[in-house]
Amino acid sequence: MNFHFHNILGGSKRTSLLKKNIAASIFIKGISILSSLLLVPLTLDYVNKELYGIWLTLSSIVVWINFFDIGLTLGLKNRLTEALTTHDYARGKSLVSTTYFMMLAIFIPVSIVVMLLIPFINWPELLNVPTIYNKDIQIVLYLLVIFMTIQMFFNVLNTVVSAYQKTAMASLFAMLGQLLSLLLIFILTRTTPPSLIGLAFAISLSPIVVLIIFSRILYTSSFKEISPSYKYIDLKQIKDLFNLGIKFFIIQIQVIVLYQSTNIIISHISGPEAVSQYNIAYKYLGISTMIYNIILTPLWPAFTDAYALKDYTWMNRIYKKMCLVYSIVLFGIIILIALSPYLYYFWVGDKIEIPFEITLCLGIFLAVNSWDSLQVYMINGVGAIKLQTYVVLIGLIFHIPLALFLGNKMGTIGVILSMTCINLIYSVIFTTQINKILKHKAHGIWNK
Repeated sequence: MNFHFHNILGGSKRTSLLKKNIAASIFIKGISILSSLLLVPLTLDYVNKELYGIWLTLSSIVVWINFFDIGLTLGLKNRLTEALTTHDYARGKSLVSTTYFMMLAIFIPVSIVVMLLIPFINWPELLNVPTIYNKDIQIVLYLLVIFMTIQMFFNVLNTVVSAYQKTAMASLFAMLGQLLSLLLIFILTRTTPPSLIGLAFAISLSPIVVLIIFSRILYTSSFKEISPSYKYIDLKQIKDLFNLGIKFFIIQIQVIVLYQSTNIIISHISGPEAVSQYNIAYKYLGISTMIYNIILTPLWPAFTDAYALKDYTWMNRIYKKMCLVYSIVLFGIIILIALSPYLYYFWVGDKIEIPFEITLCLGIFLAVNSWDSLQVYMINGVGAIKLQTYVVLIGLIFHIPLALFLGNKMGTIGVILSMTCINLIYSVIFTTQINKILKHKAHGIWNK
């Protein structure tokens, strides 16, 4: 079989840009994943597996704040891509400026409310951890809320980068943030005793520093024509962003409930050590989807561009070739599952034991989720997301009760099974939708 990866996406001008993003992202993401893998044993050297599990759960809780952007950044991605395609830089500058303004207007009051609520929750009982951690948990949550608010503001840059179809650059930001975290935690292991607060500073502050530096650089050079300015804030643009953004908002809530609640549910049912097991297995198996996710990320703005120009031939060709990439991902998942007992020991030693059943169930989930992601990225690029806003209510309504029910009977495996079942339903519906769109047979809600 003569398989050449560099040929898999064809050779049009749009595809050439995709290839450049993919080639750069593979290198950058490779370093990023390596640093992420190194971060696990280094963190377990700094704090024990219980504290690591608590940290993972707390950081998941704060991610819930993300959905308060009402999908504006995802709406911006599509609208800004359209503006750049038509070289309407004045509209682009207005969209970017208004989005930054709205991030401040939304997240400052939301963060204040969240911080006021923190002292009134019994965190040790909720997370199934000893009460001696209560004070540290509250301090870490205050820090995470502050850092998350700042990061959400500067994260608009990632959306702008995606609209310019320079997604490799966004991968660079993430990689540099992880390398900085790695350096800071290494310093902490040599200079300070184990601390959740120290861990929060090292991991949460790093990406903000990177985004601030690159915002300054890019908005005075490559992105100067659409750099944010208070003079270009136009509240009339909010409606345009909101009309598309509110649909993404509903989808975002579901994503957070379906994925970010998992750590909380597992911690509540089985304790923080089980959270560590789940996350380490997830990071390990995520290696198999690295290149796949690198390709998916630039597909969103590329499909927006292609759909705006009604280039169905290109979209159909890419979809067929991405199905081939997916088959390679499946093979990678199977190999990693088979080798997991040996590679876990090589990676984290005897610091923590990962049950094979968790790895197997997560592998099945990732196989289903990866197929679903392919459909969703293309549908999001086209902008036909009305059906998605209804379908994701399945996860929004049923995941937590189903995960609690199955989790109480089967532990961590039950929680993973809940996510798998819901993603399987999504996959069937969204595969039908994207095929209808690509074959010009999408009518009514299938094309809205």
